[in-house]
Amino acid sequence: MASPKKPDAPLFSGEAGPLQRLIRDQRVLFLLVGGANTAFSTALFAALSWLLGPSVPSAVSLFIAWVVSLVLVFNVYRHLVFRVSGHVLRDFLRFVGVNTLSFLFNAGALTLLVEGAGLPAIPTQVCITVVVVVFNYVGHKYFSFRRT
Repeated sequence: MASPKKPDAPLFSGEAGPLQRLIRDQRVLFLLVGGANTAFSTALFAALSWLLGPSVPSAVSLFIAWVVSLVLVFNVYRHLVFRVSGHVLRDFLRFVGVNTLSFLFNAGALTLLVEGAGLPAIPTQVCITVVVVVFNYVGHKYFSFRRT
């Protein structure tokens, strides 16, 4: 006699918050949070560029915006999307590692495909972004916020 099928594991650990009750798919939450973070980071970059003025290299504004948004999105992903607790420093270091790898992949692939192969920059970046988003989701789910 076959044993009864076990129910699928819950998508989130702990009690679901209002957003998780509304949006039950973790991947959709990941995309929404990531999109909001991208908009925030871009707006912060623009504001910093304007506030600091042309005498400060734009890379400074970019770095500040990246660090601020990285810390904020880490907390939102950790508490809202992946719903984990404990191991904050380990999670953060892994999170930074995944994001750094995805940035390096993005920069390398973009350089190779645009400068090396002569592909147009914007559609190439859009395609790379799709790969990076999938990499980030898998990396954060199974590495940054992994629990045994």
